Amino acid sequence: MTPVFAVETRRKIARAAIFMAATAAVWACDAPVRLRADQPNVNQFFSAAAITGTPTNSPVALSLTNKAITRLDGGFDFDIAFDLNALGKPVILPIGLVGTPIGGAHLVGLKRMSGVFDSVTEAPKSGYVFDSTVVVSAGQVLAIQAQVSICSYSITPYIFAKVVIDSVQMPTRTLFGRTLINLNCGFRSLVPGTPTF
Repeated sequence: MTPVFAVETRRKIARAAIFMAATAAVWACDAPVRLRADQPNVNQFFSAAAITGTPTNSPVALSLTNKAITRLDGGFDFDIAFDLNALGKPVILPIGLVGTPIGGAHLVGLKRMSGVFDSVTEAPKSGYVFDSTVVVSAGQVLAIQAQVSICSYSITPYIFAKVVIDSVQMPTRTLFGRTLINLNCGFRSLVPGTPTF
């Protein structure tokens, strides 16, 4: 009669062999199993009011997860807000510098990019500023890295986007711009279509 512990040992060895064979099969492929994007990237035009010098109910902020310009309220459901300085230059503010929701502000980083909007095809992996406003000129592209709740259980808890202010209308303190938001957690591609990375 075979002892119980011997049978159990054989089972463990068999399980380990199956696991190692499966792992080897995956790594033998040219492209290991990867997460796939399910949200397409789309260029969007927008107009937003400056925080200062406009009515309190004006749409002054951008919510990446909602892909929408929104106004400020107690929910703080946005990632960046817009303003104009004394020289009429656009100012971009991450949420942490505008207000703090009850659950705490999420991390939003900004990084100036070189080139025009369409030439910025990939969000950088590092170099973002998380605790400062960024003053830009018309046409200056910013990359955005935002920690969002939809990515709480992802390996990379961030989404990426790019934004540019194309023009400013000073009499109404309105900013006109474009954005492309990649809602696929951890994917850094900033070109239209379904991202591959």
